Amino acid sequence: MGTIEILYMGKDIPGWQHPNDSDMSFEEWYQPVVSHLLELAASRDIVHTVPGGPHMATAVKRMIQKAEDEQPVRSMPFDMTPIIDVMAALRGEHGCPWDKAQTHKTLRRFLLEEVYEMLDAIDQHDIQGIREEMGDVLYQVVIHARIAEEKGLFSAQDVVKDIADKMIRRHPYVFGEKNLENIGASMLNWDRLKQGEQRQHHKHLLDGVVKGLPSLLEAYKLQEKAAKVGFEWNEIEEVFDKFQEEWQEFCSAVQEHDLDHIEEEAGDVLFVFANICRRLNIEPECALHRADTKFRRRFSHVEERVQSSSRSWNEFTLDELDSFWNEAKRLERKPGKTD
Repeated sequence: MGTIEILYMGKDIPGWQHPNDSDMSFEEWYQPVVSHLLELAASRDIVHTVPGGPHMATAVKRMIQKAEDEQPVRSMPFDMTPIIDVMAALRGEHGCPWDKAQTHKTLRRFLLEEVYEMLDAIDQHDIQGIREEMGDVLYQVVIHARIAEEKGLFSAQDVVKDIADKMIRRHPYVFGEKNLENIGASMLNWDRLKQGEQRQHHKHLLDGVVKGLPSLLEAYKLQEKAAKVGFEWNEIEEVFDKFQEEWQEFCSAVQEHDLDHIEEEAGDVLFVFANICRRLNIEPECALHRADTKFRRRFSHVEERVQSSSRSWNEFTLDELDSFWNEAKRLERKPGKTD
């Protein structure tokens, strides 16, 4: 746990002011400072320097002890220290060769894999799995922060501070200003506040959508950005019409047997379908991931049925295999089953 030093600077303590009442006791005067110290001490080791020598130090220590005795027992806040210490050991002189060899670039695929494993746990309603995968995602955050800290760039604490400051800055209606009237205004305010941040300044509007996203998610976010400036069909029926148009063009390309044209038109179909999903508040990447998981589960049932028989795959007709598939669907409709 990091240590910070708090000097005697009353102007930095919430609620503290120099006493104007000569009858005010020392305890009354210094109580806001003690409260602030206790709040900080819940998450950080602190050193507090006071004026007045040993006599005042003893008095402050007594006040702190009394306040701690009167406070209800509460659990410690979220603390990243254990995993940060583990990472320091793994990347240290006698640490793990694999962890020591990693860079921001070599870790890219692992971060992506951990995110998708967490998505899978969410789709499976696997609470223990979600907890475990959240830890794996956090591990990725911490090792990236450790690599940066070793280069003198930033630390894990900087990451926590930055995201906390950002969320406070983007939610002034929660942290300071009066509440906004509705969620629509809230979202507008969010975008306006984002544009005030240096990293959110882009030459082109769509530059704000990072490259390297899964393609369906990228399509969703590109269309979302364009819609915010009015580049959008007025009614969802118009999007369905556009989908039918693109589907017909795809079918025509198939008839032409032009693979390059087929690929182009297939992309257009998927792009417009992503727009339909967006209009219905469905993220197409998550929807497809859910379908993949469902297919994997049902096909596994078909495979088990084949393996439990005395026949090989090529001895089954498609109708027979399809009957196993439908059997899997029926089993999933039983109480407690999903998808």
